[in-house]
Amino acid sequence: MKATLIQQYITHTLEHNQTPTSVYQFAKAAGMEEQAFYNYFSGLEALEMSIYEQWFSEAYIQCAASEPWNGYSAREKVLAVFYTFIETLKPNRSFVKFLKDRDFKALPKWPSYLNTLREVFIDKMKSIIHEGLDSKELAERKYIDEKYVDGLWINFLFILKFWIEDTSNGFEKTDAAIEKSVNLAMDLMGKSALDAALDFGKFLFQNR
Repeated sequence: MKATLIQQYITHTLEHNQTPTSVYQFAKAAGMEEQAFYNYFSGLEALEMSIYEQWFSEAYIQCAASEPWNGYSAREKVLAVFYTFIETLKPNRSFVKFLKDRDFKALPKWPSYLNTLREVFIDKMKSIIHEGLDSKELAERKYIDEKYVDGLWINFLFILKFWIEDTSNGFEKTDAAIEKSVNLAMDLMGKSALDAALDFGKFLFQNR
């Protein structure tokens, strides 16, 4: 029923060029009593916040269910989730653009309708990052590695905004943006020449 209500909310918004103004109005249009609506959502804001969360969860589940997923590196998992999420958005591009035009926030801020999505995103990306740290694909840096997930969240917001504004055929520029931005992020999280220099400096200091 939640999925049905979400789709009705999207349809209502696109047909009227505005979101429903009250639970009563929306429930009536959906053919249900207002009280019944609250069995699924605490209000229209909660429903709206669940939309992106549902899309992201669908994308992540699709990725995790694919045969090669368990053999992917952390980098490959992040790339797969980002690519699949954008594919999930495509059937609802008009609604995504409506929300962006209604409530735009300049990075690194984000609109409130993404709050529930962020909770799920952080949870899933933390798991991938931990795998990368365990495999040594990503560098352990005291205090800094705790912020890796925040960097991926900003990257995610950047990609979402880029796709909304992308006018290239097949959104090919968005595909390139995902590849380049995620690879850069993962390179920065990986062991680098700077880490080697710091390790060597630490060695020299301890053995002077």
